[in-house]
Amino acid sequence: MAIQEYEKNSERLFKVIVRVRSKQHRHLRSQKCQSGIKSRREAEKIERQLARVAHTNLSAKENRDICFGTLIDKWELALRQGTGSMRMLVKTTQEDYVYVLRSFASDWFKRPVDQISGADVRDVLEQIHTDGKSRDRQKRFKTAIDGIYKWGIETRQIKGVHFSPSKGVSLIGRIVEKPPEILTIAEIRLLMSKAREMRHSWYPVWAMALLTGCRCGELYSLKWTDVDFEQKRIQISRSYNKRTRTYGPTKAGYWRDVPINADLEKLLKELKLSGGSGEFVLPHHSMWSKYQQAAVLRQFCTEIGISSVKFHTLRACFATQLLKDSVAPSVVMKVCGWKDLKTMQRYVRMAGIEVEGATNSLKIMPDEMVYGRVVEMFDPK
Repeated sequence: MAIQEYEKNSERLFKVIVRVRSKQHRHLRSQKCQSGIKSRREAEKIERQLARVAHTNLSAKENRDICFGTLIDKWELALRQGTGSMRMLVKTTQEDYVYVLRSFASDWFKRPVDQISGADVRDVLEQIHTDGKSRDRQKRFKTAIDGIYKWGIETRQIKGVHFSPSKGVSLIGRIVEKPPEILTIAEIRLLMSKAREMRHSWYPVWAMALLTGCRCGELYSLKWTDVDFEQKRIQISRSYNKRTRTYGPTKAGYWRDVPINADLEKLLKELKLSGGSGEFVLPHHSMWSKYQQAAVLRQFCTEIGISSVKFHTLRACFATQLLKDSVAPSVVMKVCGWKDLKTMQRYVRMAGIEVEGATNSLKIMPDEMVYGRVVEMFDPK
């Protein structure tokens, strides 16, 4: 606080300046100023009045929630330090959540978090939909909002708000599920036989994917120390992260065992003989290191005349074939490393085991009529 004396038009006047700063948040401050005061005594009185007003305003600022941009900065730091409520997420997922918030909620950065409503969230979801981006992007944004508000409320960064503004807000647009990519058992066998016959360099990689159901990054990081021939199992505990170019935990965050059957054992022994003393089970092709594994597989599938599929589809083929062979869904979940039952249900549908045989008892056509129709269809006349 300060009282300054100055002269204007040959008249002696006083100016009062009051500045106060928060002890809790050093970036918060309040300032009041008044000039044209004719006496020091009056200036001292006004100084006390302005001080009360400045402290009242500062208190209001301290009790007001932080701005959304500042909240993102703090949340990102907490995630990196492993102290956030979503710390169990793998690093790439954490980065994705921060990215979608910075990308789609940039207009909120200077707004206090308690002033962001469900209508604001809906506006962003509508914009994502209008821009032609996927429904999954909307879902990721909504999940990120829930995560950052949950953390902010738990850590008292957010005051006076008890739930996320995205609560009760629905995603925009209809859910139109497309039939998933999948190979039939005949196509799988043709893929393997042709790749082996042509001595394709990717044959062991595709075969390993089809026989283990492992993700691309898990196969890339698989070492011989993970293979136990005696117990006939492979331990899956690492995955390669293409963004950071580092090896880390699996997507689910835990290790699992994959049993070695006769075909897989034969493949592994062939790789062991041909690979010498290499550390990794599978060869790290240059196209694999450049993340072009999907392009290579699609091209080969087209060349041999089967459905063109991406690399991740091989994992789906593994799961659906197990389900068709009457392996319990809970076991398939464990072997493949899925934590979400919804994901598992999708593969159950792909395998068709929920509806298999459902119409066998539906017999409403007379035998003569059915036979007659078949004859008509193939009668050359």
